Amino acid sequence: MSQTDLPDRASLEYLRKLAKERLRELRRANPGARLAEAQLEIARAHGFGSWRALKAEVDRRNASGIDAFLAACSAGDTRALRAMAEADPALVNARGPGGTTPLHQALKHPGTVRLLLSLGADPNVREDGDNALPLHVAAGYGPIDSVRALLDGGSDVHGAGDLHAMDVIGWATIFAAPRLDVVALLVEHGARHNIFSAIAMGDPDLVQRVVEEDPQALRRRLSTHEQEQSALHYVIAPADGLLGGTFRTGEHYRILERLIDLGADLEAKDARGRTPLAVAMLRGDTKAMGLLQAGGAREPAMDDSPEVPAMAALRPAVKAVRPMVAVPDVNATVTWYQAIGFELAGSHGEDGRMDWASVSLGAADVMFVTAGASWRPYAGLSLWFDTNRIDALYEALRRQQLERSRDLLAGREPQGPDVHFILDLHTAFYGQREFGVQDPNGVELMFAQPTA
Repeated sequence: MSQTDLPDRASLEYLRKLAKERLRELRRANPGARLAEAQLEIARAHGFGSWRALKAEVDRRNASGIDAFLAACSAGDTRALRAMAEADPALVNARGPGGTTPLHQALKHPGTVRLLLSLGADPNVREDGDNALPLHVAAGYGPIDSVRALLDGGSDVHGAGDLHAMDVIGWATIFAAPRLDVVALLVEHGARHNIFSAIAMGDPDLVQRVVEEDPQALRRRLSTHEQEQSALHYVIAPADGLLGGTFRTGEHYRILERLIDLGADLEAKDARGRTPLAVAMLRGDTKAMGLLQAGGAREPAMDDSPEVPAMAALRPAVKAVRPMVAVPDVNATVTWYQAIGFELAGSHGEDGRMDWASVSLGAADVMFVTAGASWRPYAGLSLWFDTNRIDALYEALRRQQLERSRDLLAGREPQGPDVHFILDLHTAFYGQREFGVQDPNGVELMFAQPTA
């Protein structure tokens, strides 16, 4: 068999099915046979030297058709979508670049979602990036009618196994403000809260019910992308670089107390080795520090880091400062700055709407971010300091804050300033390592160094 035996619209899903069937046959003779062996046989049967080569050829052949189909799904163009699906039914379950699917692309348009489902789209397909169902994404960001359409179409209301280990109900609660109407709909269809979604709802009694129904709930962790936070870590602070809910209003200390009373592990460590008390100390969260200490949490030992340079010695490591201002409309702001002579140096956003942009005039740079943007936990004014010694600056400021927090825990008058960390050191999705502290006026001081 040769490559020409592949149909013009070869289906990778069909080839995967063939490989699984072949694996079952192989295991009758050899129980230790692996899927890779079956995939290699299928690839060679079609004239390819490897499964990867076969997949690449299938992706190449499907690219143009799926691109147009995905574009119609994103636009909600049901007329074009229907015509293409009639000509090639396999499109409704095809994958595009990055592993996205038509259902994932159509979520802004409930009518398009229903049409795809009626044409045979799989309601439980997962995209490659977050291993998320369309229902995960719809619960987090889509219209409730899309959520309803997917549930009516048979989507799994639980959705365990997403990359962030949050389940569908977690996407509706944890990333930003809980979507109460979506949560109610999910619960109506059988969804059950996990410990993190219950915390994000800001309801201590709900947290207690979750633990009473499943005592193991307190052992649950978020994914490595959220530093494997425990429930106690999550109540105190969002994962590094992420927003992580809107429930930390002061009332959340009632949840912290309840979790301590329920027996949450006070010495649990996140993926960076920090206990909940260590996180509270870094953030200067005296209320959380007091509650954890009263509950029996042990003060973390000081690390054996080498001598940390004084801030005065690190002054030459700061190369520039760039202000970032929160504005209602980044597009309109950039248009105005361009009109008076600034140049657009960089931007981020979707569907033509920027949520971040940088403009320049000569050697001067100014950045703008949408006020309340979901990926920026703070609003107002930020000062971004470019440096080539991010780790040394971090350790110098971190050491000051931990020493101050130790004084507070010991009942001593703190000697140093409150270096309130708002973001711990992390690698951001836009390609730099950064951390942030807040001055007494609420201005963010962000320190950043490119990763490459």
